[in-house]
Parts: sequence; structure tokens; C-alpha cells
Amino acid sequence: MVAVCLAVHRPDPELLRRQLASLEAQTYGDWVLVREDDAAGTGAYRAFERCLRRAPADARLVAPCDQDDVWHPDKLAVLAAALEDSGALLAYCDVWVVSPDGAVLSETYWTDRDNGWDDMDDLLATNVVTGAASLLRREVLDVALPFPPEVDGSYHDHWLALCALALGDLAYVDRPLVDYVQHGANVVGHSPRRGPAPAPAAKAPWRARVRRDYERHVVRPQVMARALLERTDMPAAKRRAAERAARGDARAGDLARILARAAHEHVRPRRTLDAHRRAARGALGRRLVRG
Repeated sequence: MVAVCLAVHRPDPELLRRQLASLEAQTYGDWVLVREDDAAGTGAYRAFERCLRRAPADARLVAPCDQDDVWHPDKLAVLAAALEDSGALLAYCDVWVVSPDGAVLSETYWTDRDNGWDDMDDLLATNVVTGAASLLRREVLDVALPFPPEVDGSYHDHWLALCALALGDLAYVDRPLVDYVQHGANVVGHSPRRGPAPAPAAKAPWRARVRRDYERHVVRPQVMARALLERTDMPAAKRRAAERAARGDARAGDLARILARAAHEHVRPRRTLDAHRRAARGALGRRLVRG
């Protein structure tokens, strides 16, 4: 059985109706809906944590579900087969990026970035797994729950993907199985479809940008890496990557590593979407601010 874990917060009625209709149309019939209404506005990260906690004990698979997307009828069936065939802990698929009226804006999610999930260093830096496009085995929740402390940029799908990779492998289905609806109020959206960047005059002050970069790209991986190290017995290469992230920029050697990865990111910018360079800016800027 699949536990479809739907977290909602003030949903658009029509988008939610379409999402629920797409669940009812699934060809994989053995599923149950677990719904969490985040009426208090605690945020998607904690709302999904509560929802996942309520997954029935006999549900061997778990599917995070957003309130505003549309699943293709065979989404659950295809991802369940991918898990079965590969032995992976989590399977995820490509998506169509669509407007609220259903018009296809992009036939793939990978318009401005590469899809690479198998490197723990890179996955700690930036997520490639969209929660609505994923299906995971129940044992991932044994590691994932409770979620680590929330920091700026914490997302449930990123944490779940890291837990799955720490335990084993991920599997990717190179086929769109979800309509990923972009409507201007997405918690996380498809960046090329979210409008132009703010004008320079509207940018946050330098100190605020440094603080945000440091929190998102040094502290956030640090928090998740520490939780993984406490909860799992990873293979050596993955453990070393987690140990590096868990130290953050505590030592001179750690800062040098962050700067080296930022330099390397110029060679493969689509892999991590500027995450390593932002980590370097945050770490260096924080030192300047502290004086």
C-alpha cells in the first residue's frame, strides 16, 4: 500500500480539486490518502513532517503530495515498478512544467540544470528531487523522522532524498509523470518560470545577503549532515562527504574546501546551481562581517 501524504495550506480550490481527481484516477489502486491541513501556517517543512508521521504502519511506500499539481494516471504504478526493479530507496521522475490552466510551459524540469543525485557532496549542497515527483520506501522514514531543526531553505523533499541516498540508491524515471503547476505562489517553483530577478535597487543589503547565503548554503547542509551521521551507518565515501558538510567552515581547511568547490562549480555550473559559490560568499562574507 502507498500512503499519499498531502499537506495543504489555504489551497486554491480548483487546483486542489484537480489534484484530488488525479489521485482518484491512479491506475495503482492500493493507496490511502493522509492529509495534513496546515491551518496555523507553520510552513511546508513541518506540515509534511506531521503528515509523514501519520502514514499507516502497513504502508510500505510513501508518496509526498503537493496541493496544486496533477499526477498522470500511471505515476504511482511507474514509480513503484522503478523501486521494485532497481532496489532503490526512492524513485523520482521528470515533470511537465505547466501554467494553472494546464498549458505546458516546458516538457522537462531540467531546462537550466543537470539531474545528478548520486554524489552526496552535491546533494547536500542542492536538491534535485521534487517531492511531488517521488515515491519512497517506508524505511526512509525510519531515518527521516523527526526532521532536523529547520533553517532557512529547509525542504522536506531535500531531506527525504538525502536520507534515501544515505541508506542506498535513488532511481530516476526519465519520463514526465506530474504536471508541476506554476502559479506565482509556489513554496518552491521552477526557477526559469518564476519571473525576472529583482532589479539591483531592490536587492537586500549586503550583510543580509551574506547571512542568507551562510544560513542556506553552509548551515543547512551542516544541520542535515549531522543528523545523517547520527542516524545512519553510511558507506565510507558518503560518510566522508557528510563529515565535511557537518564541519561547515569551522577550520581553515574547511574554508579552503568550500572555496575549491566554488571554483570547480564554474566548470559544471548546471550541476549545483551556484550553491557552492553561495556557500563561499557566505563563509567569506561572515568572516568580514565579524571583522
